[in-house]
Amino acid sequence: MSLKATLILLLTVAGGSLGGVGYYYQARAADLNSQVSNLNNNANSLSNQIAELKADIANLTSQISQLQTVNSQLNQTSVQIQSLEAELATINSQLQSLETQLNDEISKVQSLESSFKTQLDSLNAQLAADQAEIDQLQFQISQLQTQLASGLCLSGKTISIGELLDLSDGLATQGLRAKDGSALAISDINSFLSAAGCNLKFATSVYDYSLDAARALADLQSLAASGAQVVVGPVNSGTAQFLLPYADSIPDDYLFRTAPNDGVQGLADARMMIDRGASAVLIVERHDSYGDHLASATAARFTALGGHVIDIISYDILATDFTPYLSTLYNDFQIANSTYPNRVAMDFVSFEELGQIITQAEQQHPSLLDDKLPWFGTDGETQDSFLSGDPIVGPLLAKVRLPSTIYAFPNNTKTERLYSAFSNAYPGDICDFFCTGGYDDVWLAALATLQAGSYNGTRIQAILPTVASNYYGVTGWLQLDQNGDRAVTLYQIWKVAIQGTTTTPSWVIAGTWDSTTDIITWTNPP
Repeated sequence: MSLKATLILLLTVAGGSLGGVGYYYQARAADLNSQVSNLNNNANSLSNQIAELKADIANLTSQISQLQTVNSQLNQTSVQIQSLEAELATINSQLQSLETQLNDEISKVQSLESSFKTQLDSLNAQLAADQAEIDQLQFQISQLQTQLASGLCLSGKTISIGELLDLSDGLATQGLRAKDGSALAISDINSFLSAAGCNLKFATSVYDYSLDAARALADLQSLAASGAQVVVGPVNSGTAQFLLPYADSIPDDYLFRTAPNDGVQGLADARMMIDRGASAVLIVERHDSYGDHLASATAARFTALGGHVIDIISYDILATDFTPYLSTLYNDFQIANSTYPNRVAMDFVSFEELGQIITQAEQQHPSLLDDKLPWFGTDGETQDSFLSGDPIVGPLLAKVRLPSTIYAFPNNTKTERLYSAFSNAYPGDICDFFCTGGYDDVWLAALATLQAGSYNGTRIQAILPTVASNYYGVTGWLQLDQNGDRAVTLYQIWKVAIQGTTTTPSWVIAGTWDSTTDIITWTNPP
């Protein structure tokens, strides 16, 4: 009984525990169900969110696709724009090219118009010159017809015109050309007289005074003793100045210069240096009448134009070693260049001794040949082939250019005929100013003699200015001023250069100075 009771009790206890457990699990299950329900709700919510996100993604994908399409269209548009820009650039380039071509054509037309006007002016000027030449020749013919009927023309004499030339010193090149030009003049004069039925003849008696004034005086006296009443020469003003007292031993002026005086050339030389940018100048000159006068005239004009004359270095005309003069030049240049950098000109009033001067300068003071400004020269050096053709001197002169002035004249039909005759008679040489001057001087002497009616110095002296004013020669009108010097308006400027494929330096025209305007027109600036 007690065992049974115990068992019941235990069962009762056990039953009570099971009841509690059941209740717990029921509660747990409910909780889990609640969680599951929440999870399901969350899942549904997440599913909805996912669906919304998928919808957003689909929408964004669609927008991206649209943007990609738009971007592609933009890229295509950009390419089109770039293509249009390229086409526009091409069109602009073509327009610029067409504009350039149009401007070129306009320039050509203007150039042709200008050239035509220049040619027309030149033809008109030539026509006027030809007419003047015709008028002058008619006047000469009228005068000569009278003279040719005189006793002098029918005398059968040979009249000798004296010539004092340098054939062996510093102006030998120019002197030889003057001698050759005079020979051609004598030939033409005698042909003219013969054609007119006149048996009078002219000849020349040439003396080489080698730039020695004392020797020139002895030669002049010898010519006078032999009967010469007219003497052409000398070729340098220093000697002419020395001879003047003897030539003027009879009252009145017996010196006539068919070349302009040095004072006019000084104006051209000063303007040339100022025009090239010089503010200061050093003048190196041969110490004779020619050098002193030209250096003085150049210095005075250079100062008047606002320049500064640093020094005039005079050298002995017999000098062969120029070391002391070059030392002075170098020292003066260094000092002056510190005040006027690259604006100090060096002007050389020399003859053919310039070759020795520049050779020694290159050896002793080579920097003098490297100056920005060229060396400047005068008619004592211009067109001198002895200088430009020397294998050592020529290249040095080409380096410094040496723009140099010389009296100029407009060519005419007589000039061209003389150039042609000279070229045929003396191939390889040129007829320079000394050549043309010698030709005209001999003609002037012959015409004055014919006009005077006798070979008499006094009568020729009295008539010569009138004959000169009516003579139109290879150098144009020989009008003389009140001092008996050639009236001049133009100076040419020549320089030494190596041109084209040649390696030999030569003289080339660089420009022209007009005294009426004091302006230089450059065609080939140094």
